[in-house]
Amino acid sequence: MARIYGTIESLNSLKTELEDKGITRFNSIGQIKDFIKNYNYERENIYNDIKIKLDKEYSEKCFDNEQRIQNRAEIINLETENKDNKISDLLKKIALIQNDKSKNVLKKLFLNVRLYPLKYRSKRLIKSKAEHIRAIVKDISRKIEIDGVFINRYENKRQQLIEQRAKAKIEKLEYTREVVENSKNLISGAIGENLVVKEIKKLSDDYVLINDFNLNFSDPIYFKKYNQRIKSIQIDHLLITKAGIFIIETKNWSKSSVNSRNLRSPIEQIERSNFALYIHVSESIILNEHHWGEQKIPIRNLIVMINHRPAENFKYVSVKLLKELNNYIKYFDPILTEDQVNRITTQLI
Repeated sequence: MARIYGTIESLNSLKTELEDKGITRFNSIGQIKDFIKNYNYERENIYNDIKIKLDKEYSEKCFDNEQRIQNRAEIINLETENKDNKISDLLKKIALIQNDKSKNVLKKLFLNVRLYPLKYRSKRLIKSKAEHIRAIVKDISRKIEIDGVFINRYENKRQQLIEQRAKAKIEKLEYTREVVENSKNLISGAIGENLVVKEIKKLSDDYVLINDFNLNFSDPIYFKKYNQRIKSIQIDHLLITKAGIFIIETKNWSKSSVNSRNLRSPIEQIERSNFALYIHVSESIILNEHHWGEQKIPIRNLIVMINHRPAENFKYVSVKLLKELNNYIKYFDPILTEDQVNRITTQLI
């Protein structure tokens, strides 16, 4: 398998774009593709999960509320009986005093003194009985009321409840889809570059691929052909082989995009990169093993189109479909040794 270094630039850009907008769920192009493909299924799953949880919650609350209602009734009956017994005892004591026919003045005075607090306590118990019982069952009544509101809403407005509970997740899902839709160019580029990496991985370990290769020049290089000063270059893939170096730019364009005059031609971009890389390699890598003199390191320009390519051919640049990529690379005869390939790789990484 070919040796691979670095991650693809469009994937890094895509991750940055998504993370800047708060989306961190994707770790690969495959996950993004699955998301796009399964969006409707995932959306439906959110509603189904809410329905299952809601139905379970309804069943549990119905059962719990029935138990609470029974418990409250038992508490009320027990407390009512206790209060009624206390009141009855007091009323009996009051009746005994009132029915006493004694002529003894001291006894009557004593009984009257006892009668006042008994009447006070009985009136107080009678008056506070209902409030006392309500206070005891206050917490359980509150829970019954809260669950009752949910049960009533479930039975009468179940779909509305489902929509409300699903709202936040659905909004997040739709936001994710919107961001992904707006990042289609980056996604398309990342998919294309990822396919190129997968294809080159099929080659032997004599091949070295550097993804997202960058060079910066402190002193800009003048490119006469396009009257440009080059401060930096970025190459999708740099492939180092025994046949030389391949500059590979990947374009995952539709047929209409290939024929569109509004999209910038990649030819100028790859020629610019070739010129700058040639200058850099010439100045920093010297292969002088041959007795005739310093060896030249061939640098070839290659544009890989994933599905569609122009019918025309172009000077200085080969344009190949993805399925033609490896056969094209292997077509060239080796002129470098394994050691030289490793030296070039070390210098360029």
